[in-house]
Amino acid sequence: MSDDEPLSPEEAFALFGHDLRVAMLLELADAEGRSLSFSELRERVGERDSGKFNYHLKKLVGRFVGHDDERDEYRLLYPGHHVIDVVQSGVYTERASVRAVDLDADCVHCGGGLWFDYDTVNSGRVRCRDCDRILLGFPFDPGGLTDREGSEVARAYDLRTRTMWQRAARDVCPVCSGRVDAALDDDVAPKLAATHDHPVLAALDCEQCSFFVNAPVGSLLVWHPETVGFLAERGIDVRERRLWELPFVVDPAAVEIAGRDPWRVRVTVAAGDCERVATVDESLSVVGFE
Repeated sequence: MSDDEPLSPEEAFALFGHDLRVAMLLELADAEGRSLSFSELRERVGERDSGKFNYHLKKLVGRFVGHDDERDEYRLLYPGHHVIDVVQSGVYTERASVRAVDLDADCVHCGGGLWFDYDTVNSGRVRCRDCDRILLGFPFDPGGLTDREGSEVARAYDLRTRTMWQRAARDVCPVCSGRVDAALDDDVAPKLAATHDHPVLAALDCEQCSFFVNAPVGSLLVWHPETVGFLAERGIDVRERRLWELPFVVDPAAVEIAGRDPWRVRVTVAAGDCERVATVDESLSVVGFE
């Protein structure tokens, strides 16, 4: 098969069915300049049999590993980086968890205290200790726990969640960069929703890979200039507030379905005694801010 021909998913995964090939990528990723000579790479992976080593290396060259003819070195290519990124994220290799961390925020449903917990299978969650509602739930890679504890993990979780949702809402999948279908959905199964009890959600579904999220409609306003400006004038910096600290994101009472044909959803953004109402249409665009 030519290097220019695409691989099927089965063929791509089969390429990494031998631990020596993964070891080669890991060593190249760890090397200075992400490149090594044939002998240096063979020494670092600990393979004495030159023929065996060469056979497996050739399986990677052209797609995941490049060869610099002038310097006679092998270097990690962009697809190779992707493979390493997945391995080192810990999603495939670890079963990590975080003991519940108290958050300095109150539940919009009952006023109880919030806590953050995490495990690899069930993702990250911000929940109420009293009513046990999930205010926010979204996957988080185990690599995000490295060198972080307690509230630092919650901060990283918030930042990653909001940036991934922002990219998806702007029609760029945060996983594969593919196109994203965007729609309003008032019939989402609760277990598939990123938050509890909202009358309608922003359904973002990648056309290319398996990424999807059913996010609060209010999350679309977090980076909208009208929202940012309105709250900034009242001393609230949206960048410094966590998603679960923004009622227009997590409070179902802030969301109202104003129409279905065409779709119109109204989201109230409040600050003290002042409030503004944003209107979102079926394409998830903000078409009004009053």
